[in-house]
Amino acid sequence: MPGTSRLIVIWAVALVSPVLAQERAKSPPPTIVTKTLVASQAQKECFSLNNRQRLHYQFRADGPLNFKLSHQDGKEVIDIRRNGANSAAGSFAPKKTVDHCLVWTNAGKQPVTLRYEFRRSSR
Repeated sequence: MPGTSRLIVIWAVALVSPVLAQERAKSPPPTIVTKTLVASQAQKECFSLNNRQRLHYQFRADGPLNFKLSHQDGKEVIDIRRNGANSAAGSFAPKKTVDHCLVWTNAGKQPVTLRYEFRRSSR
């Protein structure tokens, strides 16, 4: 029966929607930053990230930047790298609890305006 299928879908959405809204409400709002980087300048954002969390990030710039997500484990370990990028977005789940840093570097000669945001959520 076509009407029954539609009713089941509506019922399922009604049950799941409050759960999703509640999960989103638990998640802190993203950190949002806009900064202009002059030639050779870097912007670094460091934070603790545990193995039960996921990092969500995105950025946009009006010129190319070198971007990396890294952590220290005796030496620098680069988890994600994008060179010459104007934008990127993604998520990352660490294997263990350590401090991580998002770093953008302007390798060019002209100033570049960067807008980025990130947030941590549970997996």
